[in-house]
Amino acid sequence: MKKYPLQWVASVWLAITLVSLVTSDGAAADPTPPNQFVPYPLTERPTTGTNWPTGQALPSFATPAAALDVIEVQSLTRDEQITFSSLQGQVNRRKPRIFLLDARSDAGRDTWLRTPSLNLNAGQTYDHRDKYQLLAKYASELDGLVLYDSESSSHYRNVAGTVAGLKHLLPVTSQVHQHLVAAGIDLKVVVDLTGLDATSPIDIYTHLYETYWPQCEKRILVSARPSDRGGDLHHTRDLAAACGAAVVWLDCQVTEQRDLMRKFLGDMQPGNALMLGWYTSERSGITTASEFGIGTLPADHYLNATVYSGGDHRIRIPSVPPMPKLANKTYVAIFVSDGDNIQYNQRAMRKLWDRSRPHRGKVPLNWTISPSLVDIGPDLLNYYYDNATSQDCFVSGPSGMGYLIPYNTLQERGAPLGEITTDPQHLAAYARLSATYLQRSGLRAITIWDNASDWQRAEYERHCREVYGITVQNFHDVPTVQSSVAGDRLCFEKLVIPYTGTYQHFQQSLRHQMESWKGDSPQFLAYQVDIWGEMKPERLVEFVETFERDFPGQIQFVRADHYFNLYNLAHQLPVNLAMHPGTTVATPTPEPRLSQVVDGTPTTFWTSSGEGPRTLQFDWNDTYQINRLIVRHAGAAGLDTALNTRAFSLQISEDGKTWQTVAGAENNTGNVTDLDLPPVAARHARIMIDDAGADGIARIADIEIYGKK
Repeated sequence: MKKYPLQWVASVWLAITLVSLVTSDGAAADPTPPNQFVPYPLTERPTTGTNWPTGQALPSFATPAAALDVIEVQSLTRDEQITFSSLQGQVNRRKPRIFLLDARSDAGRDTWLRTPSLNLNAGQTYDHRDKYQLLAKYASELDGLVLYDSESSSHYRNVAGTVAGLKHLLPVTSQVHQHLVAAGIDLKVVVDLTGLDATSPIDIYTHLYETYWPQCEKRILVSARPSDRGGDLHHTRDLAAACGAAVVWLDCQVTEQRDLMRKFLGDMQPGNALMLGWYTSERSGITTASEFGIGTLPADHYLNATVYSGGDHRIRIPSVPPMPKLANKTYVAIFVSDGDNIQYNQRAMRKLWDRSRPHRGKVPLNWTISPSLVDIGPDLLNYYYDNATSQDCFVSGPSGMGYLIPYNTLQERGAPLGEITTDPQHLAAYARLSATYLQRSGLRAITIWDNASDWQRAEYERHCREVYGITVQNFHDVPTVQSSVAGDRLCFEKLVIPYTGTYQHFQQSLRHQMESWKGDSPQFLAYQVDIWGEMKPERLVEFVETFERDFPGQIQFVRADHYFNLYNLAHQLPVNLAMHPGTTVATPTPEPRLSQVVDGTPTTFWTSSGEGPRTLQFDWNDTYQINRLIVRHAGAAGLDTALNTRAFSLQISEDGKTWQTVAGAENNTGNVTDLDLPPVAARHARIMIDDAGADGIARIADIEIYGKK
């Protein structure tokens, strides 16, 4: 497992020397402020084994084998699911070769396996008749067995799975062991758990904590129900086995069990740890993890993590169309719920996405999705991105990198009201991790559950610099949940209704808002729809068309990135002027792909191979107070970092004739330059590239210049 120390990361990615600058009349200007971009290691897919550098939330696996051995979950007994999911993790740790099929998956039995862009191919498929032949094929890669008795307590399934991952063993009951012997598989029992007399969850997991937890990987902890009825016996367990992570199931509604869960969580590092799986109750589990600044990936139905984590981690972030011109009307953003669930992203969302193909693209919809897919399912994320229309905008589910409730507004057993993440360092670490994954996934908006206090909002604003806006959930119209602006730039927008479940409810609310609107200034309304109810894309198209017909010229439904930039523009806050419809970009001579400088994605990039300095000039057709510059260089597009722009400057002008240099860099090696600038009035700006990089060809993936009226 390859790791990189933080010192190495800092030295490679922060090697940028910023220069003192001179104004056009020769007067010395203030030195350019420091680069605010926080670098992270690029994801490397290993040839064999796993790669898990510091700063990466989940491990990368090798490219899956050309032909995968496939077995259907329904051909396995409950305890065989424990055995075979652990086998999958042990084998796939070296190179993904085993794939589990679920005939009951919402997305379809083998939909992802047959999706061409994933480049997965089924080899031999095993069933109940020859399943132990699959185990025999890989028995030589195991060091033995861990024997457990699920009849004395189902929780021993979790202990056995934990021990198996640590010691490269296979977890088996005595019955499964007999099948192994009958199949001629000669593996010795290395650890025998059947002699343990503990039967309660607290005693069993105390034993795990004291005996095995010190050896476990503490960057992830899996919470999986081990019971016969409704048990999670094969989801995400492959990842735990591959990583040597612990698997537990503690009821956080029960004080004693919640306190034991806190002991596990207290040994994990905020910003460098995640929970995967689910809990006995949503609120009690999520708030317990949130106390420690640790997000949860709902994954109790996520399959084949060790296969999908071997996908192509180069994320193809969709381009962003120019936002509409600000007018005196009502702007509405519709957010689709539940995208924080990676199991939903893998299962129900795929079914919904494909079935709604005839309707998507007719109206703007904001799809919540998990930024963790960058690691645990990059090809799944790219499938949605590649098939999105310009009306499909993707935003992060609650509340960033993993489901976190920093402030709880719904009282339930085991889930106290008020601030949950009370340690500023914990929330800062979570926000920094979220910022990394929002950048890697290209998500520019977040939904927070349920609320965030003023200081919590300030932490998001400080660390999530690329986020345009955040919605807050507003369950049951709690009066303490209010909209606000943090740091004079980041809008926290209270949802008018969270989880709008019916057409009628949505219609009544929005019609009331329209009829109450005075019409003397733009109105902004954010709604969330419950995707499990009737508000599917086809109904939303009908809904939008009805309101556009009933309120012609008075209402406009928009993407989330447009919504928050329009909000800022209407409230004299900084906006990304590259997205503004009045912005034009030009070069001294015609250049191909020029629009890709301002298309909102680092996936595409502008190039220029001309001689001497290269220039990109912007005209906003109005004067703004310019206060920030972001330049994404070649490395942000996945190219060699040696091709990054080494030296450039930003010049601004009010008339397009007299120019003032206000920022720049020399000896740059970083992928992104993010500079806060003293506000200066300008209608025009130009980027002067003095040193294009190793081969002399200028490459700019994206430029954002921020200003306000």
